[in-house]
Amino acid sequence: MVGRLAFLITVVGLGLVLSVGAAQAAPTKAQFIRQGDALCRQVQRDLAPLRRRAEAAKSLPESKQWAAAQQLWADQIQIQARFNTRLRAVGLPRGDSKARSIVLGLDRGLVLARRVQDAFARRSTTSLAVSLPEYIRFTVALNRRVASYGFKVCGHS
Repeated sequence: MVGRLAFLITVVGLGLVLSVGAAQAAPTKAQFIRQGDALCRQVQRDLAPLRRRAEAAKSLPESKQWAAAQQLWADQIQIQARFNTRLRAVGLPRGDSKARSIVLGLDRGLVLARRVQDAFARRSTTSLAVSLPEYIRFTVALNRRVASYGFKVCGHS
C-alpha cells in the first residue's frame, strides 16, 4: 500500500511538473508572431521554385499541364503541412482565441488545397470550378486575419 501511494504521489508530482513546464512554454503574442514570421520567410523560399515551375508549366502541352498542376499542388501541400506542424510546435499564446483560430484555419486551408489537388489529379473542370474559388476565398480571408493579428510576413503577399 505504501509503495502504491508513493508511486501515485510521484505520478501526480510528475504531472504537475509537466503541466507547469507546458504553461511556461507558451509563447507571448510577440514571440508567436516573430517565430511565425520566421517560418513564413522559410515558406516563401520553399515556394519560389514552385512559382518558377508553375510559370514553366504554362508552356507545356495541355495534356501535360494537368499532371504538372497536380504535382505543383502536391508540393505546395507538403510545404503547407510542414509549416502547420512547425507553427503548432511554437505553441499558442495563453488564452489567445485569435491565434487558435488562425492555426485551426491553416488546417482548413490544407483540406481545401487537397480538394484542388484531387480535382487536378482527376482532370475535373467541374470540381476545379468549385474547389479552386473556395480555396482562394478562404486563403484571402485567412491572410487578412493573419495580417490584422500583427504578422509582418505571414498573411502578406
